[in-house]
Amino acid sequence: MFRKYLLFETKLLLLSKKNWLLGLALILFFPLYYSHYSQLEIVDIQDEITENSEQFYEIFDSFPASVWQTQEGKETYANLLEQVGLIFWQRLYLSKEVKVNNPESFFSAGPNFHKFFDAGLRLNELRLELHQKGNKGIRRDHIVPVDEILKENALYQYHKEHELSLVQDPFKASNFIKAALNFISGTLFCILVLLVGSSMLVNDQLHPSVLFGFPISFMGKAISKVGVHFVQIMLFLCVAILIGSYYVAGKAGWGDFRTPVLIYQDADFIAISMLRYLFYMLVAFGLIALLLLFTFLLVNLVTKNLYAAIVIILFVLLSPQLLQAAGVETNWLYPLKFIDISAVLSGDAAKEYGIEKLDFKHAYSWLVVLNLIVIAILYGRNKLMHIRKVETIPLKYS
Repeated sequence: MFRKYLLFETKLLLLSKKNWLLGLALILFFPLYYSHYSQLEIVDIQDEITENSEQFYEIFDSFPASVWQTQEGKETYANLLEQVGLIFWQRLYLSKEVKVNNPESFFSAGPNFHKFFDAGLRLNELRLELHQKGNKGIRRDHIVPVDEILKENALYQYHKEHELSLVQDPFKASNFIKAALNFISGTLFCILVLLVGSSMLVNDQLHPSVLFGFPISFMGKAISKVGVHFVQIMLFLCVAILIGSYYVAGKAGWGDFRTPVLIYQDADFIAISMLRYLFYMLVAFGLIALLLLFTFLLVNLVTKNLYAAIVIILFVLLSPQLLQAAGVETNWLYPLKFIDISAVLSGDAAKEYGIEKLDFKHAYSWLVVLNLIVIAILYGRNKLMHIRKVETIPLKYS
């Protein structure tokens, strides 16, 4: 009977015009967003390194004379001089003259391939040494944050290990898909899931007498409803990614899906390939979709109103931002931040809440636990309602 009910729910879902329109909107989002994304100004790596090197003029000019005369000041001075030299070599490796005239530049597979990255790793080592000494005498706006140093180190190590060019076209499909997924992560994806899931109980409320007679348990019905809607949402998302990738590839090319993406893990940053990042995002979106669908089912059973259930869930999900805007401490609500999985993977969530363990492993564990809790509540509520119903049935005497 479970299989028949599952097929019945699938047929109802396929007849839902609203869901097909939502799926079409998701598919159209990628090409539409690319028209905006392709107009963005991306900072060139050469310009970034040139800007970093020019800051040293201000660093030396603003350094207090009283500090120069101390032993610590002399060590800092030597450190900064070595940093200047390393940045000079980085600029040299990136210059157009080197790329054109030297066939063994860092872009080739020759012996100079790793020189740019080795210089960058040594540069960051020196920056970390100054952090350990307190950066005495250096203005705050000239100090490179530790997070940025760790991110850069992870990228350089990845490029060295996989022999990938540092300069990548940001508008190719391999780079655009990451930006598009980060954009829809969070509230937008939650709204999409809730709108698609709002059709789960429409027929039950419109035709209660017809559907009440199905000889299947409540949890069987719940799993069937959530299952078919979950599959539809994930299919919409996968098709949208594929069509969006083909569209962007036709405009700018596929790019390299080995391109590194930085993620936050164990209070540090690691670089992974774009394909692995896409897998992480799809798994997270799947867990979030399941959580929202089961939660929507639970809240709707209590409120008996589809729109009220959507508003309540969105209010709960947005409560950390609303409370933070009102000046209320919201660190205890950090599990709700896992809904915005891109912020968790990038480390922004850990920085916002000041919780080092708030990484993607922690997020996945919490999402699984929250799913199990909601399912347990659904099961327990149904059992309790069944017991109460049996207790209220009058006894019949012969």
